[in-house]
Amino acid sequence: MSGLRKLARCALGSMFVSALLSGAQEVAPGIVNYSEGQVVLDGKALAADAARTAVVAPGQVLQTEKGRAEVLLTPGVFLRMGESSTVKMEAVSGTDVRLELVRGEALVEVNRVARNRRLDLIVKGADARLDRSGVYRFNASEPAIAVYCGRVRVEDDRHGTTLRPGQELLLNGTNAPRPRKFARAETDAMYAWSKSRAGYASQVSEWTGENLLGLDGQPKYGNGWYWSPWYKSWAFVPEKGYVLSPFGYGFYAPHAPHYLPPVFADFRK
Repeated sequence: MSGLRKLARCALGSMFVSALLSGAQEVAPGIVNYSEGQVVLDGKALAADAARTAVVAPGQVLQTEKGRAEVLLTPGVFLRMGESSTVKMEAVSGTDVRLELVRGEALVEVNRVARNRRLDLIVKGADARLDRSGVYRFNASEPAIAVYCGRVRVEDDRHGTTLRPGQELLLNGTNAPRPRKFARAETDAMYAWSKSRAGYASQVSEWTGENLLGLDGQPKYGNGWYWSPWYKSWAFVPEKGYVLSPFGYGFYAPHAPHYLPPVFADFRK
C-alpha cells in the first residue's frame, strides 16, 4: 500500500507541476491580478474571479470607482490603483510598455527591471521611466509623482528631473518644477494596502516556487509570472537567487536558500 501511496503522490505532484507550467506562458502586461469593489474594464464591470483572463489591452482603460485593482506589468512589477482612478494602456510591444494615469492615484512596486523592455507611466504629460527597483506613487487628481524608495527620471516637452527617495514633483505646469520633500507616511491607506498586497504576493511566490521543481529535482522554470491555481493568483518567480521587494519581502527562485532573510528597505537612502 505504501508503494501505491507513493505513486499516487508522485502522480499528483506531476499533475500539479504540469498545471503550473501550463500557466507559465508569457503574460501580457496589463493583466488584472486582483480587484475588489467596483472595477470596470473598457466599459464592462469585472467579476471578482476575472484575475486570470482580464487584460487591459492597448487603447483600453481600467477604472475603479468604490474599488481597487492590482495590475501586472513586466515580470516583478505591480501597479496598484486606488479608488476613483483610471489607467489607460497606451502601448505594449516587445520592447515598450506605456500607460497613462488619467484620474486618481496609483502606486507602483518595482521588484525587478526587465532590461529588454522600457516601462513608462505618464501623468499629465510627464513621462516617468521606471527602470529601477523601488516604490513610486502617482497622482493625477492633484498632479504629482513621489518616490518612497528607488529613483526615477521624469521628463516632459520642456525639461527633465530626477527624483530620489523622499522626494516628490508637483506637476503644476510651472516652467521649472523642482523636487521637494514629502512625508512618507506608511500608515497612509493606499500605501498600507499596497504593502499588504506585496506581502501576499511574496507568499504566493514562495509557495508556487516550491512546486516548480520537477520530480527529478531539476528546474523547470524561468523568470516570469506563473499562475497558482490554489491561490488563484499570478506569482512572480525569479530565475535564480532571490529578489528583495522594496517593501521588505522576498521573492525566491525554487533553488534559492531560504535561510537568507530579506532585509527591509531603508527609505532614507
